[in-house]
Amino acid sequence: MIAGLDGTLEQINTDSAIIKVSGVSFHVYTPASTLGELGSIGDRVCLHTYLHWKEDSTALYGFTTSQELDLFKMLIGVSG
Repeated sequence: MIAGLDGTLEQINTDSAIIKVSGVSFHVYTPASTLGELGSIGDRVCLHTYLHWKEDSTALYGFTTSQELDLFKMLIGVSG
């Protein structure tokens, strides 16, 4: 499990960011509030992450605070 990332911001997209950690670039989906707090390309960023596995896809989600991560985990746990 990937619990967090601490690296350099390489790119910001509309719903995600690319973070380089020790030579490996991670594509991380983030809420708009997190994107607004990441800073500029080249800045150091730290994110709490959640790796979401499905049968047909895998996605890494990132949040600036552990409270946002906890809320995300609670929301994806709701059925229906």
